[in-house]
Order: sequence, then structure tokens, then C-alpha cells
Amino acid sequence: MSREEKIGNVVIYARSDVPDPAAILQQYAQAQRAAEEVFGESATVTYCDDGMAGSTVRRPGLQSMLRHMDAGFVRAIVVASDDRLTRSYMDDLRLRVRFEIAGVPLIVAKGQAAEALAADRGLADERVRHQEPQNGLPAPWLARALSVLRIKRD
Repeated sequence: MSREEKIGNVVIYARSDVPDPAAILQQYAQAQRAAEEVFGESATVTYCDDGMAGSTVRRPGLQSMLRHMDAGFVRAIVVASDDRLTRSYMDDLRLRVRFEIAGVPLIVAKGQAAEALAADRGLADERVRHQEPQNGLPAPWLARALSVLRIKRD
């Protein structure tokens, strides 16, 4: 089954360190525009952790999204900026590996903040957008991440 035929929802994940409905709405609007640009359709589900620190992945909205992804209900994840998922580099790698293994692309809405963060963290553009494996091999960033995290992939 190709990615275009995959069943599930295009979802948005939004997070703010302090309770800030305006910031969440702004993230939602940016991510929704990116979903429409990339997929030609609106995201149908939004997961939100308002007032939750990005230093941990133990957040109810994120965990709910991950459970739904594991169950096959998520086709793609859209975030306004790269740091909305986590502020930990290792957690970021773990999440991206999990998304890659599940076949769920992560789309980061292109904005100055996202590009500045990616440059600051040394995140190549290949890590920002999903890449299809070539010749059955994982994307180069995934191979490096699996090696660093010592995860064996079938």
C-alpha cells in the first residue's frame, strides 16, 4: 500500500510551555496551512498539550497521538515548528525513528522559527520531511539514528 493510499487521518500536534490559547491557535493555523499545501486536504484531528513542557514526552496529547499512530489511525503528523514535539535531541530522534518505522511522515510547517531551529540543532532538511527508503534501505538520517540508539530494524 503506498503512502497516498494509506488509511488514517492527517493530524496536527500543538504544544505550549505555558497555558496560551492564542499560541495554540497560531500553531494550529500554521500546521493547517501546511497540511493543505502538502496533502491538499485539511487535518481532521488535533492533539494538544497546552501548558506542558517540551522537556519530556510524557504528555497526554502526545501519548494519545502516539497510541493512535501505533493503531494505524494516523496517516501523517503536521507540526508548526520542530520544537513542538520535544526539546530533547534524544527524544526527537526516538520519535522520528518511531514515525519512520510506522511509515508516518512528519511535516514541519516552514517558517522562520522552524528553519532557524533546524539550523541551530544541525538538523538537515532530510530530517524535517519524510523520505521514502531507496532500494529498501532506510533514509540516511534513520540509519544514523538507529545506530546511535542501538535499535535493530528488521
